[in-house]
Amino acid sequence: MWVEKNGHTFRIRDLVAGKKLTVAAGYTTKTAAKKAMTVLEADKLRGDYVDPRGGKTKLADWVAIWWPTHQIKLKPTSVKSEGARIRNHVLPLLGDYELGELDPLVIKAWVAQLLAGDEELNRDPLAPKSIRNAHGLLYAIMQEAVHQKLIRANPCQRTGLPRIPHKEMRFLTEVEVARLVGEMPTYWQPIVLLLAATGMRWAEVCGLMVKHVDVLARTLRVEQALHELSAASPLVLTEPKTERSRRTLTYPPEVADVLARLVAARGREEYVFTEPDGKSAVRYRRFWRLYVKHAARAGLEGLRIHDLRHTHAAHLIAGKVPLTGVQRRLGHSSITVTSDLYGHLLPVVDEDITKATSLLLSMIDFRGIVGETVGEQRPATDSAGRQLPAPAMSRAA
Repeated sequence: MWVEKNGHTFRIRDLVAGKKLTVAAGYTTKTAAKKAMTVLEADKLRGDYVDPRGGKTKLADWVAIWWPTHQIKLKPTSVKSEGARIRNHVLPLLGDYELGELDPLVIKAWVAQLLAGDEELNRDPLAPKSIRNAHGLLYAIMQEAVHQKLIRANPCQRTGLPRIPHKEMRFLTEVEVARLVGEMPTYWQPIVLLLAATGMRWAEVCGLMVKHVDVLARTLRVEQALHELSAASPLVLTEPKTERSRRTLTYPPEVADVLARLVAARGREEYVFTEPDGKSAVRYRRFWRLYVKHAARAGLEGLRIHDLRHTHAAHLIAGKVPLTGVQRRLGHSSITVTSDLYGHLLPVVDEDITKATSLLLSMIDFRGIVGETVGEQRPATDSAGRQLPAPAMSRAA
């Protein structure tokens, strides 16, 4: 680096890839420019150097560089959802900003705009959960800019986000499950039955193949998931959601009889559940329309397919299955996820803790344990155990 005069001011220049480039400019004295250059050179030696020109890159241009390498790490469903967030919520409002212009105040204003909507831009208000998803994606975009030394700090830190309102989960009773299955067309009853009996995710059930089902052992293996990205696109077969989503599930004899008939009619490499033509994999949107209609006829308006997964978990907990068992059954990535979702369904925990503690202390003879009142003092005694007189109270002068 070096300092040179530029009109009435001074600037710092550097040789980058054989080209002379201005790193910083506008210093009124040569001394001030040299001091700034010393700081920049020290940052370089420590590995903290941030090229001032990096902040001039527009967010839209940076996303165009960042996205291709980011999306190769994603599943097709995530590529679709994250791509939509960038196109719909990030670039339209922030794409023309330079990276260096994006500070916490700008990010806060962006969050507020998403939350309130914008009539002039024909934008509807966004739900808090959707805003958090968009903010998380922008955070990742800006964090990579920090790693690449384009900016010094991530402006998305400590910007505040809207609270997600608590939404009660919906759990069906045994009677409601029976009513739902009974109301479904005969052809679709087995898939609803398996969803309720295993707590599997919809995409996991759709990806279930005959080779994954052991009829004799009454187990099935979750090895893949089949996703519908859009109504017009082909279905996409992926790995399960997380590594722990690969799991072996047992199922009761009643379900075994139903699955055995389905499996017997198909080849090893075929899906267990298909469209009525017996060949095509099940399409979510088509099934969902049918499911909603028949759920309403069963008196279960607004019931989601995913509610069957919640129902399964709730009945396991009601049956006193430990949370670790529920976690393995549902394929959650950690016990924390299971606890956060279903921990409130454990009302008997305190009672069980009390019973366990009583058992621990059951051999103690409590008849000789009197205890003391708080603040009470035992009378002083001599070596022979005789009580000593209380000390005289001193009088104020």
